[in-house]
Amino acid sequence: MSKTLKKKNHWTNKIHETVLSRNAECELGFELKGGAENGQFPHLGEVKQGTLACQTGRLVQDELLLEVNDTPVAGLTIRDVLAVIKHSKDPVRLKCVKQGGVVDKDLRHYLNLRFQK
Repeated sequence: MSKTLKKKNHWTNKIHETVLSRNAECELGFELKGGAENGQFPHLGEVKQGTLACQTGRLVQDELLLEVNDTPVAGLTIRDVLAVIKHSKDPVRLKCVKQGGVVDKDLRHYLNLRFQK
């Protein structure tokens, strides 16, 4: 396979950005799951469509959360990710990617390097 085709199909090309505003209750409208304390990357849980205030993009349940307002959150605990979100000003920009395949392999390698047994 050519290098151009590999680069075109690489999972980093599938990262998308969603811009959200907090609702009246200061919520963003999604649940957060996973986290380094569970040996996982943070990912989106239930996305509450009625309370979600998307300015651009979309959120999909089970997508990996990579960045919050340009702050990398991959490999952080849920508590730390929630703190980053809490201290972020509106609008909140989230970078996410769909899980599966090569993404999981790359992330597993990253976790093994970061948290050695």
